[in-house]
Amino acid sequence: MKTFAIVMGALFVFSACGKKEEAAAGGGMAGGGGDTGAPTCDKYMKTMEACFAKLPEAAQGPAKDAMKQTTEAWKAITDKTALEAACKSAWDAGKQAMGAMCPDVKWE
Repeated sequence: MKTFAIVMGALFVFSACGKKEEAAAGGGMAGGGGDTGAPTCDKYMKTMEACFAKLPEAAQGPAKDAMKQTTEAWKAITDKTALEAACKSAWDAGKQAMGAMCPDVKWE
C-alpha cells in the first residue's frame, strides 16, 4: 500500500503542476476518463483505471476520486506540450509504482 500512496500523491502533484485555470464541472468517467487532448495522458488514465479495478474495493473509491480530479485539472491545461511531458512523467512513475501491484495490466 506504500507504493499506492506514493502514486496517489504523485497524481495530486501532477494535477497541480502547470494548472492554469480551474477545470470545468462535470465530464469524464466515474474514475477519470475522457479526452485530455494529450494521448499520453489518455493512455495513462485508461491504464491506471484498469489497475484500480484490481485494487481492494476500499481503495478503489479514493483512487478513482483522485484520478477524476487529476483528469479535470489536465483537461484545463491549455499548453498540451507541457501536459504531454507531465503525463509522460506520471506514466513512468505509475508504471514503476503500480506495475508490481497490477502485473497483468499492460504498461507499454
